[in-house]
Amino acid sequence: MSAYKTIKCSFKDKKTLLESLKNLGYKPVEYEEKHNLRGYQNDTREEKAEIIVPKEQILRASNDLGFSYDEKEKEFIMLCSDFDNHQGVSDKVRQSYAVTAIKNALKKNKFSINTEEKNKTITISASKII
Repeated sequence: MSAYKTIKCSFKDKKTLLESLKNLGYKPVEYEEKHNLRGYQNDTREEKAEIIVPKEQILRASNDLGFSYDEKEKEFIMLCSDFDNHQGVSDKVRQSYAVTAIKNALKKNKFSINTEEKNKTITISASKII
């Protein structure tokens, strides 16, 4: 059984987090109350989250991916199993969140955006006529 890791991230905006998960092709499930995550044998784990990406949606993942809101820090923390973390799941989510947050900020300020992905590198170009 793979242990869950609490991964500190600066996921402060729920809307951006959900959008970034959807950009990865996931369909996150939102709950009013925290729900238990599932392990690789569909066992109920003690870790709980309000936003859960079911393991079936994540390529090569063995456990659910969860996001739990930390009221004190005013941000979401990622709950990712050690196995899935080594598969790069948490890195992909962090990168998607950063790209989504940057794009949203640029759009809000009326910048034109061009995004290019090459060799696992994302380049964002922005321009604005003033």
